[in-house]
Amino acid sequence: MIQKLRILRFLQHELAKQFIKFCLVGIFNTIIDFSVYLFLSRVINLYFLLANLLSVLVAMTFSFFANKYFTFQNLEKAKIQYLKFVLVNIVYFLIYNSIFWLMVEYYKFDDLLAKVIAIIIGLFWNFGANRYWTFKSSSESIFK
Repeated sequence: MIQKLRILRFLQHELAKQFIKFCLVGIFNTIIDFSVYLFLSRVINLYFLLANLLSVLVAMTFSFFANKYFTFQNLEKAKIQYLKFVLVNIVYFLIYNSIFWLMVEYYKFDDLLAKVIAIIIGLFWNFGANRYWTFKSSSESIFK
């Protein structure tokens, strides 16, 4: 019973709510990413890294707007935020794609399994950087 109360209190915390929303957006983002990736890599037969780059770009654009308005409910101008979001995602993409490439080329993982593992590792970087930098309201403190 005490454990359930702790979990309920945690889920009421703003950070927990945002993380859950971020993960929900991430699920839809991943569906978009995988759908585009599968189409480009399996139907059109693009090289897996090029297909991955294009699928991530499509998913990233969806993710920006979904996180801006749904997760962080930030109504500030999108122009600077989108640039920050792109920078955060460039770092994410470098981390993610390096892991993806190593797992497929060096460790011989299945590309879909490697993609899932790389996404999970990148999740924590993306949430923290977007919460505390990209979508941080100009009136918020990082320590709030």
